[in-house]
Amino acid sequence: MKKLFLVLSSFLILACGESKKNQETVTVSGSEASTGKLVYNGAKRDAKFKNDEVTSVYDNYNKLKTALVNTDSEAAQNAAEEMISSMEAVEVEADLKEAAQAIANTNDINKQRVHFKKLTSGVKTFVEENISGGTLYYQYCPMAFDGKGAYWISNEKKVYNPYFGDVMLNCGTVSEEIN
Repeated sequence: MKKLFLVLSSFLILACGESKKNQETVTVSGSEASTGKLVYNGAKRDAKFKNDEVTSVYDNYNKLKTALVNTDSEAAQNAAEEMISSMEAVEVEADLKEAAQAIANTNDINKQRVHFKKLTSGVKTFVEENISGGTLYYQYCPMAFDGKGAYWISNEKKVYNPYFGDVMLNCGTVSEEIN
């Protein structure tokens, strides 16, 4: 079974165009280790924003992305609800709130990922207008949504894909740096 998993993983990595030397192991700990489920915790943010309210909106977006990487629809719903609350303190486009609300309203991970794609485009503009230092990474997976592709924002250069989770964890590239 382990060999089959390794062969399948290698195939998916090659299908995404990533070389093996760029792969990184996600550490499994605690109860997740006994179930064999990989858990991605994300990297610390080095980007700084104009104020704490903007930081809160971005950090909740990042929690949402992390939940989707982990294919955890309940955590995604919770992160979306926290993001909606944090948006109350800043001026954001109505589309942002609507996309976050749509994620909070469903426990279907595939629907959450569709709304996350919409959310990301608005968050990118919001982040670009409010970043005051450090770097974020605008990443892209060409295979998402039947080859139509999709973007997301990450604290780290290393790709952890929220559209495929552990199925194609590292599928994608850095499209640009936001700083």
